[in-house]
Amino acid sequence: MFLQREEELELLNKDFNLPYASLEFIIAARNTGKTALISEYTKDKEYLYIANHEMISTHFFTSLANIISNYFDNQDCKFNFSNFIEVLEFLSKHKINKKLVIIFDDFQNIQKLDKTALFELLSFWNKCLKTKNIQLIISSSLLFENKELEKIEKTATNIIKLEYLSFSALKTFFPNVNKLDLLYIYSILGTSTTNLKYYNTQKSFSENIYNLFLSSNAYLFDYGIRVLKSEISDIGTYSSILYAISLGNTKIGDIASFLDIKSTYLSRYIQKLQDMMIIKKSIPLGEDTKRSKFGRYEIVDNTLNFWFLYIYPNLAKLKFSKVEDVSKLIEDDFISKTVFRNYKKCIKEYIFENKDTIFGFKPKTIGSWWDNTSTIDLIAYDNISITYVQILWEDKDMAKISYGKLKQNSEKFKSSLEKNFLIITKETFFNVL
Repeated sequence: MFLQREEELELLNKDFNLPYASLEFIIAARNTGKTALISEYTKDKEYLYIANHEMISTHFFTSLANIISNYFDNQDCKFNFSNFIEVLEFLSKHKINKKLVIIFDDFQNIQKLDKTALFELLSFWNKCLKTKNIQLIISSSLLFENKELEKIEKTATNIIKLEYLSFSALKTFFPNVNKLDLLYIYSILGTSTTNLKYYNTQKSFSENIYNLFLSSNAYLFDYGIRVLKSEISDIGTYSSILYAISLGNTKIGDIASFLDIKSTYLSRYIQKLQDMMIIKKSIPLGEDTKRSKFGRYEIVDNTLNFWFLYIYPNLAKLKFSKVEDVSKLIEDDFISKTVFRNYKKCIKEYIFENKDTIFGFKPKTIGSWWDNTSTIDLIAYDNISITYVQILWEDKDMAKISYGKLKQNSEKFKSSLEKNFLIITKETFFNVL
């Protein structure tokens, strides 16, 4: 099922219709729908899809060239290729009359074997390929380094960064499921259509968790291992970091304390997980990105967060079929540790999508704020007004108590603007979202 990528499709189609060649970069974490976007986009176009599965280096580039040769000449190449520039030169020798979309998928695999591949591509694009009748799409599930990104920004027609779909996508995927059950599904599977297609609405939520995660032959039983091993060979430290974050240790100092190691030791591991778009760092509204001491890390993929919270620490039990123990653990704290976190994400998504209506003004700035002792879920302001927002799972009676606390916390984010306060409860989720 293809959902919520209309803007990206429109942008790619607009570039396709240009009277000259275009170079597009699509950057997205695994399971965000990158392949689905490319598939939907190319279904009515001539395209050459170049997949680059990992293999021994002496065969890798020849296999890429063979895909090109088979498309144009219906035969394998007559000689071997040893690097990426040779593949590009081979591609450039073919005559292209009708506009052709050429996709190099999972470009990070090419860079593993030829570290100069990106710079060779950008240089060769300017030298030769941009005169061809093509739209070249480069996809990557790994963020590019700053120096690489600078070069890309100077050369590419567009850079598309795909985020996970919003919670509202689940309504289309499961039209007959109520909102609370959708929230439960969202909390274990996020919005990855790759994973959602395995959820069976004819079975109970508990049965689905068993069939998806707990059974030793379940599709998602080894999910976290598969995700990490797609880019990393030694996953031990990375797994421990993700387990710590899933438990709520979101500050680098807390992660280090939990693992009983120094914070400085974690830096390169944290950076790699960010490059893979597995975790992201947030800072309080108004803080400097580099200087803030209150940065928090979170696992972006809900399925991965659930896996590291419940499956990873219990793999031994599950392998010996002690499913009841793990099921009881999930039953006891699933709401407090998983659902409420995602409920807040859903509310924030809705507010961002409808901010002008909700606040009664067009915010020039909006974001979350926290310090060591207090948290304000959202703060939004323009030149006249500022609104402080607190999101609660509780009912209206609890909201009255929280209102006073929100006003008290607002004094820590000082402002001379006209102040407004907004408390959102679970009723909002059921009646509005």
